[in-house]
This record gives sequence, C-alpha cells and structure tokens, in this order.
Amino acid sequence: APEIMSLIDGVCYKDGYVVFRIPEEFQEGNAVVAARNADNEILWSWHIWLTDMPAEQVYYNEAGTLMDRNIGALSAIPGEVAALGLLYQWGRKDPFISGGAINSSTQAKSTITWPAIVTSDSFTGTIEYTVSHPTTFIENNTVNKDWYFTDSPAVDNTRWKTSSESKTIYDPCPAGWRVPDGGTAGVWATALGATTKNAKFDSKLKGLNLSGTFGDDETIWFPMAGSLHYTGGKLGSVGSSGVYWSATPYTSTSVYASIMSTNTSGRINTNDYGNRARAYSIRCVKE
Repeated sequence: APEIMSLIDGVCYKDGYVVFRIPEEFQEGNAVVAARNADNEILWSWHIWLTDMPAEQVYYNEAGTLMDRNIGALSAIPGEVAALGLLYQWGRKDPFISGGAINSSTQAKSTITWPAIVTSDSFTGTIEYTVSHPTTFIENNTVNKDWYFTDSPAVDNTRWKTSSESKTIYDPCPAGWRVPDGGTAGVWATALGATTKNAKFDSKLKGLNLSGTFGDDETIWFPMAGSLHYTGGKLGSVGSSGVYWSATPYTSTSVYASIMSTNTSGRINTNDYGNRARAYSIRCVKE
C-alpha cells in the first residue's frame, strides 16, 4: 500500500473547483478524492489514476481505439501485478481493488479500511447511496440480480450508456473515453469477427496476448484480474479469469449486462453475460 499523502499531498476547494496536488516526486497509484458537506457526508468523489499515459491500440475492422490497459492499471506489461487494474460493479463510477499478485485472490493493500458490505434494498440500492458511500460494496438483491434496487424484475439501463448516446457522469472512464459497447455488434465481436475464439493462455504470466486477434500492436495484454462476487464481495479467480464490462444490456429484457470473458482455456467469449452486482475489469474505448 502507498503511504498516506504519498500520491496526493494536498486538496482544497476553491472557486467552485476541487483542486488536488501531487508531490514533487511523482508516484504511480490510485486515489479517491471526496467532497464532503458540513455533516461530513460525501457529496461526490473522483478517482485519481496516477500512471504514465496509456497507449492507444487500434482494433481490427474499425471496432474502435482502446487503451492498452485496464482502468487503474499502472502497467501494460504481461505478468506484472500492476497490470491488473481495478474492478467495478456495473453502472458505478467508483472502483474496488483487485489482487495483490497475479495468481492469488488476496486483495491488494490500501490505506483505508474498507466498509462492511451491504445488501441491496430500497435504501442501499440507489444512486444516492453509492455517491455517498463510494467504497461500499453492495451485494445483489435476489429480485433483479443487481446492486441497483427496483423492487421488481426490471433493471435500470441508464447508469452507463452505449455509444448511441452521450456517456453518463457514472461512466468511470477518463474524459474522451468511455465503457465500450458489447454484444454481437460491440467492440470485441467486431474486432474478432466472431463471438467466440480460442487463443493461447500464458500460464506463467496469467493472461492472454491478443495481438493478431484484436489488433496489430505487438502486445495487447488482457490479464486474468478475477472479480468480486455478487454475494459477499469476495475476490476470486485472479490468475484464472478475466472479465470485461460493456455498457450494453445482454438483451433488451435481460437482468444481465454483456461482458467479454476469458479464461485459462484461452477461450474468448465476446457475447457473454454478467450479474451487474459483480465487480469486473474495464478497458476503455476512445470516444
């Protein structure tokens, strides 16, 4: 874990802006800055991603230009734990941490004590609650398999938007980037030219180099960053599963969202589906 104030050593509110300062000796890492009211309640928070500028990788068949790394990753080098990045519940803007090693489902260390997990209900399963509790994991309710509570099998598809609409303020990708479209017409299926394909899993480096599969860059690295389970929020499958969110519902009536999944067999599924209360990786596409 970084030392407190080693990534950001000053924050202030001035003229309607939240301003932060990094130390003279730059250190890579991830931080969250929050604005609070007089009652110490969080009004909004921002994820600060301190890394070298991610490279742009152009995918086949005009599918799009994607970052060379996951959100939160400090590296795109195969086999480095810094390449795992962060994990997100579908439709939330704030991240959760992945593993502290490429082959272990023990979470990386951080400077905070993470709050107890809560179950989705009419109070906790709301946008307002996630804004004021950015580091609280919300496990799914059994009605619609989502952290977002609707008290019916219906789901809300407005938290993240596909490229047919402007992205929302809950999209965690940096300015100029967004959560990619998924499904049979999404980024990965378009680049692949199919919905499934097999690639070579690197058992030592715990991931797939999809150069020649998604694009021509020498390395297009997709690590097996695992996920947080929708009940209990426990980290699992680090080193054996890499799953990537899209902004696309699995179907117009499904409670699930479309994902791109990979595993140790090397199988790439560009039209898989995921429970929205799970926390998966995100690979941003350029707007």
